[in-house]
Amino acid sequence: MAFKEIAGNGRVKDILRLALQRGRVPNSLLLSGPDGTGKRRTALTLAKALNCLEMTADSCDRCASCRAIDEGRFPDVMKIEAETRDIRIDQTRVLKQAAYLRPMVGRRRVFIIEDADKMNADSANSLLKVLEEPPSFSHIFLLTARPFLLLPTIVSRCQTLSFSAVSNEEIESLLIGRDCPPDQARILALLVGGNLDRALELEWDDIQASRDESWRLFEAVLAGRRASLFLERFGSLTKSSQDEFQETLELFSSFARDILLLALGGEVRYLLNPDYEAPLREATRLLPPARAMALLGEIGGILSELRGNLNRNLLAATFFSDFGELTHA
Repeated sequence: MAFKEIAGNGRVKDILRLALQRGRVPNSLLLSGPDGTGKRRTALTLAKALNCLEMTADSCDRCASCRAIDEGRFPDVMKIEAETRDIRIDQTRVLKQAAYLRPMVGRRRVFIIEDADKMNADSANSLLKVLEEPPSFSHIFLLTARPFLLLPTIVSRCQTLSFSAVSNEEIESLLIGRDCPPDQARILALLVGGNLDRALELEWDDIQASRDESWRLFEAVLAGRRASLFLERFGSLTKSSQDEFQETLELFSSFARDILLLALGGEVRYLLNPDYEAPLREATRLLPPARAMALLGEIGGILSELRGNLNRNLLAATFFSDFGELTHA
């Protein structure tokens, strides 16, 4: 995949093309931004461009080097990722040793550290010297959606490129180009919040079934009908149902946001769930703007806590209790 085929973040791609043209690609580079915004694809394309046999400012995707990198069989491009919970010090020691060896078949050695924030203190500290004074023929690209978890000494030794969410229009256009019906492409683009990877992974039938079920649950709790359904479903979370709980909360957030939009007289074209307009309008009677805003804040807080190691069963029960208070106060 060449730069021109990567959606979004045009400024980042322009910076990298110019750096390639001038032969000034940083040896220590931090690619920072939300998940699903193209950091991995960009890092891989940059690795190919540095070793491409036909082009200098992009990857041709045709030559032997580009094909080998795409297929994961190019010895001078190495990916490092957490094998368990952390990126261990023995992994970064291997990287550090390899970085000082001249390329075997390509022009440049490239090391791509995915989820670099998973380096523990020991593994991160072991990289400091090579990040500060890397050999001219080696490049280390650190990828993260959580740069605040990296050691400041790591960040200070890298040049940073910040990625932003891919626009709804770009995601919608890409999905339509892959034969997704326009109305479905628009809804999917709205739902994924700029995460292109997630948009490409979703199956419409699955997401529609999930939306329908989540709306029935949301509406039931909102109206005080069979509210116990929520606890029946999420009162005791298993490992497999944790992701489902998070997805349900994200959909609840989209419903509450749409109800608030309609209650305040916003334009229908801004709805995240335009195909639910009629029942959403009905729901404005049950969820006044002040409570909708409070509910959005509550959901945002729970979603943030879900990313930590807190008791998820307790979070589900707490949210159920707070949801009831907010919607029936």
